[in-house]
Amino acid sequence: MPLLPSFDPPGFMTDFDGVRGLREQWSAFMARCFDETIAMEKKLYRAPHAWNPQYYDPTVTDPGPVLEQEIPWNAFPKELLRAYGRERALREADRLRPLSQYSDGFDGDGAKTTLYRPLTEYCEWHVERDPNTNAIRKVTFSSEPPEYWQALFGGEVSTPNGTFRFKARNPKKVLELYRELVSPDVQADDLIAHRDIVLQTGSSGTVIPKGEYNIYNKWNTTLGIAHLSAPPNSLAAEVQLGGDASVLYANAKGELVVEPDPLICCAGYGGSDRNSDPTIGATVNALARLGAMITLRNPVGLYMDHIDLTGWALPNGIAARDCVRVLRGDPKRRMIERLVVEVPLETGYTISDITIAGEPIRYGGQIAECITVKLVGLGALAGVHNVPVACDNRCCVDPAYLRTLDRAVGKTDPTPVGYIDAFEGEGTQRLVPAVVVPVAQVATGAPRPVAHHERRPSMRGSR
Repeated sequence: MPLLPSFDPPGFMTDFDGVRGLREQWSAFMARCFDETIAMEKKLYRAPHAWNPQYYDPTVTDPGPVLEQEIPWNAFPKELLRAYGRERALREADRLRPLSQYSDGFDGDGAKTTLYRPLTEYCEWHVERDPNTNAIRKVTFSSEPPEYWQALFGGEVSTPNGTFRFKARNPKKVLELYRELVSPDVQADDLIAHRDIVLQTGSSGTVIPKGEYNIYNKWNTTLGIAHLSAPPNSLAAEVQLGGDASVLYANAKGELVVEPDPLICCAGYGGSDRNSDPTIGATVNALARLGAMITLRNPVGLYMDHIDLTGWALPNGIAARDCVRVLRGDPKRRMIERLVVEVPLETGYTISDITIAGEPIRYGGQIAECITVKLVGLGALAGVHNVPVACDNRCCVDPAYLRTLDRAVGKTDPTPVGYIDAFEGEGTQRLVPAVVVPVAQVATGAPRPVAHHERRPSMRGSR
């Protein structure tokens, strides 16, 4: 495969075209995400064991012929299903929460009042209801990464291990898009932070600086949706997750860890109770075990692949396909970034009149259950065989509630009170010889940096 000249914007969207230099800056931002991720993976190894990176930047490395590997998952958050069961999960999915509820790390004053959607599968939605009848009039789904909008507005954007500043900018275009996609009532002042919003405290705390674009503005939370904003739903997180998953891991018995849930717990990347992260990790890791060089297909992005209308029933012979519109992305390549479900107004019916498998639609999440999200990896069989590193993390479970794994903890951390270790000794493939590299620490002796996709996306870290 020839070298990629540059990274294109997600879904081949064209909003950057009117801003000189912005497409070039976007490509540089993506290259930075790959470079930082590869550098972080290198720190897992130390002499005398050599390591050949299996994750690469396609604008720098040409590994030869590649095969595409689509990685699909369901859009409805598995975290909510595991925590609440389906009925309550459907209710919770349509509600907003303060960021302080996402994790203890959001301890700044702004985290208590800044809202997000608990939708952690790289697909978020906004439900519009009739104020008089409460019937659902429209549900809008988005998989657009926040970095795309931050880049268009201008300013600093988080990378896996730092930040990147976009100097070419067009805030007017951002406002224009909000008015086109969300509401004609959006004002420029609505989209920016009016004071420094402190979401996380400490030396590397997350701050949305005064005057910069606020990804949690009201038109992207309470009043509508323009793009993703849940803490783990970022493009930098996707890039780093792919890199993290290209590393081989072995358990204490010297066996390769290969199953999705044990693997994500062992490696400590992403969210262990999601559909997306364990699936991405296991698929990429399978390619790595085959000795492949791995990257993400251009344009790098998370996409809705399709919506399955099987089992949908509407009154008066209305066709389900007439209720679905793709507004952004490239539907021919199945790279959907924005999708709207709405019964044509002239029919006099609403989404609440639709049934799916005989069940009336009461929540947006019932539609999300019909949506498949994906990313696409590329693998070139290159005969690379790295020595696995030892598991440095583990998941714990409540014996009285075994369906929820919760976030991984460090290998030497105490087991939380009331919990037991999960997947102890899990492994399926004996290594010959059983050589395992201890997880290296960074040159300063500090622990391995926390993965970007669990640090939470930010406008700027106060570094």
